[in-house]
Formats: sequence, C-alpha cells, structure tokens
Amino acid sequence: MHILLVNDDGIHSQGLKRLALSLAEKHEVTVVAPDGERSAIGHGITLRRPLFVQEAFWSEQIKTYAISGTPADCTGLGLDALTEGPVDLVISGPNDGPNTGTDLLYSGTVSAALEAAMLGKKALALSAPHGADTRAVVEIFLQILDQLDLEQDVRHALNINIPALPGEKLKGVRWAPQELVQWTEEKYERRMTPDGRLSYWPVLREMPPVQNEASDIDCLTEGYVSLTPLTFCITDSSGFREKEFQISFGGR
Repeated sequence: MHILLVNDDGIHSQGLKRLALSLAEKHEVTVVAPDGERSAIGHGITLRRPLFVQEAFWSEQIKTYAISGTPADCTGLGLDALTEGPVDLVISGPNDGPNTGTDLLYSGTVSAALEAAMLGKKALALSAPHGADTRAVVEIFLQILDQLDLEQDVRHALNINIPALPGEKLKGVRWAPQELVQWTEEKYERRMTPDGRLSYWPVLREMPPVQNEASDIDCLTEGYVSLTPLTFCITDSSGFREKEFQISFGGR
C-alpha cells in the first residue's frame, strides 16, 4: 500500500518516526506533519496565507515533509501535492494522549483522518495515553492493521486508542462507541502579566465519570484497544420535525 502518514504532535514526534520506519518495511510511506505541535486545533485549515514546506530526511524509503499548517492541511496538501501516485490509506498519529469521548471534536489527530475521509480516502486515527511506550503502541497497531479489511472494516475513518500497557497485559480489542461525556465546567484562571495585562489560563479538566460501560473511554480504562468508526457528517437525523413555518415578504 501507499500510506500517507500525518499527525498533530509535529514532525519531531518520536512516535511518528517510529511508526513511519516500521510501516516502510512493508509499504510505501509519505510523511507530512506540522513543523510544530498543533494539538487540540480541531479541523482548522489554512486559507489566507501560504503553506511552507520543508523536506526532512529519515530514510531513503520515506519521503518526509514538515509544513507550516494544521493537521488537516497535512492531509489535504499531502494528498494533493506531496505524494506521488495514488494513496491507499491515510494514518494520523500516533497521538501522545488518548482521543476519546467528546475530545474528538477538538482533536487534530482525528480531524486529519476525517479530512482524508472527506477527500475519499480510508483513514485511521491512532492515539495512546501520555507516557505510553511508543514501541509497544506501534507493535500493537501494526498487528491490528494487518488484520483490518479496509474495504469492509473502514467505511470512512476508524479511531483507534491503545492502552498504555505492554502487549502481554492487553486484554484484547473491542469495537466501542464514542462516550458522550459532558464536561461539567470550563475553568480559566485569571492572571495579570508583569506589564499589567489581563490574561486567562485554561486549567486542565478532570475526566467525568464514564456513563457508558461499553464506550471508548471504558474500553481504554479496562485495558482494551478501542475501535470507533467515525464519519464527517454531523447532521442530527433525529432533529427533523414536521413543523411548518410561515414567512412573509415585503410590507404588511
């Protein structure tokens, strides 16, 4: 396969490099990553300024580029201009930190995968908790990749979260829905800068209790790899009503 590998942690991510080198043993790999960290940037894209590209060298087998844009830009520019020949699969990650629950709305990792799906490519988003051993994460992911039937198992994008556990302690792999957790509060700490300017710093939030015992968060907590199918359509199909509206035009 020809794989486009992107991320949101940036070109200097050791997990990205390890995954790229491992994938290159069996596949053609092109890496397009941000030139710095772009975590929690969501599905932002660059519209009113140029994207600067710098080529990097990891191995003779891998074409590697750092760009000045967002994770979704990495996917778009990678597919349109930086890959030679058709791309069979886009992989986003591995992310340093899980991407579960409603955090998917903020995730640059997931957004880069959804951008690929929007452009007609199968995509995988890969994440693991902070401090996870990247060697173990990559090894487990490659086993999952080998067993995936991309045509049957991935309609648009598949979100994969791997626990921070050695392989022998992993309980297995489960298909799991996204946990619809509701953050109870947003906390911002008020501060004054030395020159007298007012600022607010976001305070890290604690994870709310899991409500769905079969969710992606629950699976990850219990030691299972979670697989969550995703799509880019955000229409609420249950929100349609038979209600009719009367609109008048002109004077009354």
